Amino acid sequence: MNKGEDLNMKQHRKKGALVAAAVATAVALAGCGGGAKPADSGKAAAGGEAAKPTLKLLVPNNVEEFPQGSDVNNNEIANTIREKTGFNLQWELLPKDAEPARQKLNVVMASGETPDIIILNDKTQFGSFVQQGLLTPLDTYMNDVGKDIKATLTPEQWKSSTAADGKIYAVRTLTFNVATSGLLTRTDWFEELGIPLPKTQDEFYEALKTIKAKKPDAVPYSANLAQGLGSLAAIQSMFYPPVEYLQKNGKVVYTPAEPEAKEFLAFANKLFSEGLIDKEAVVNKLDNVKEKFVSGRAAMSTIGWADAKGIGDALKGKSANAKLGYIDIPTGKNGANGMNKATSLTKYFVIPKFSKHPKEAVDFMNKSTNKDLIDYISFGVEGKHYEKKDGQFIATKEAENIRYRVYYNMFDTVELGIQRMKQKGFAPYFDPLVKSSKYDDVVNLVPPIDAVDKKSKEFSDLRDEYFLKIITGALPMSAYDDYIAKWKKAGGEEALKALNDAYNGNK
Repeated sequence: MNKGEDLNMKQHRKKGALVAAAVATAVALAGCGGGAKPADSGKAAAGGEAAKPTLKLLVPNNVEEFPQGSDVNNNEIANTIREKTGFNLQWELLPKDAEPARQKLNVVMASGETPDIIILNDKTQFGSFVQQGLLTPLDTYMNDVGKDIKATLTPEQWKSSTAADGKIYAVRTLTFNVATSGLLTRTDWFEELGIPLPKTQDEFYEALKTIKAKKPDAVPYSANLAQGLGSLAAIQSMFYPPVEYLQKNGKVVYTPAEPEAKEFLAFANKLFSEGLIDKEAVVNKLDNVKEKFVSGRAAMSTIGWADAKGIGDALKGKSANAKLGYIDIPTGKNGANGMNKATSLTKYFVIPKFSKHPKEAVDFMNKSTNKDLIDYISFGVEGKHYEKKDGQFIATKEAENIRYRVYYNMFDTVELGIQRMKQKGFAPYFDPLVKSSKYDDVVNLVPPIDAVDKKSKEFSDLRDEYFLKIITGALPMSAYDDYIAKWKKAGGEEALKALNDAYNGNK
């Protein structure tokens, strides 16, 4: 999802043809490796032709489950991909939680015993691997056996995976996803209690107070602060866009260091101290927030659309008359309104330096651009998993048995992605968020920048530490000034300058 140095937002919105959701495999999901492993090749195939080597892929986890008796390496979709591409493939899924997944990747890359293809979701990790020299440059292999891949990429896409040495280190993929998260709300409670849906920051505050008074067994606003500050993004958006790096008045700014951040902290601290934000938020994880919604103990939270459907389905199962949906996020006193948007590109399909089969890995990706294979992975078999009507793929009941196919999405189009999302019933949660998803994080619009990427985790950890303690009252508001001093000492201003130079040009 990205742009290079001089790319502006207008260019970023241009459609990019067929997207490289690249490497074969699994966008993701649940479970872990295992299962029937394809035979390794080294041996000659029938007729004396050398069999293709087994390609190993390490990919993100997601949410879909595999049917009983199958797993990530043993199922209808995986077996057909092997058949259609002619490659033996062995998938392994990363841990579901972000930190264990990051640790696993670091251990694998340091070991020298790496898979042939890895799918990364984290630009910082991609940049770190580039800087450490742990990835294989793809240019030569793309020119040799990856010409179809090259045809799917726009100049913007190439720039986002091109390092300072001018070499390409990743294939990236286009995504239909624009929306990220929003203010998920028990709207039936608002109706029951006669509370108008809040349009302003003050109305939001009053609504939370009314819920607390009239539903004492529920929390007005639930959050999972044990996993970061993302669950407060809807509240944050009333003060400034919930992105780290924002283009503002012709320059890039680091939003946690802007004056509005201090105002957000004061308001969030007020909500927490008055019990309007869940007191258990500091230990809650996302599953705890989901459980509180389903059990009727939470009124609102910032939730991503992919998680909202599961909550809504489970809630309906317990209370048929319950109403759960996204409402428009109130506008802040300073006029702030709008959430971050997903970037048009997603994931980094990389080949580790220690891969034993880099050329074959690119060849496999190239074969995966086949339109019939793309359609098969997206929708299954015509007449069995879907019917075609007016150019649309209409899912049958049998399609429910291959929901796990999401793990194997490779090259994609925006149109197909939207159809898949609608088929799975996410549209009622996705569509309401599109109009409020307004802001790009500039760091996603440029190639890896050493001064930024190396410090990214340090900066985010420092921000989360101070912001969480200020919100919960463990530190006074005056500690914000200490935070800014530490951010500067850690190289914050230097990173910001490097990002400005990359995005706006060295002026």
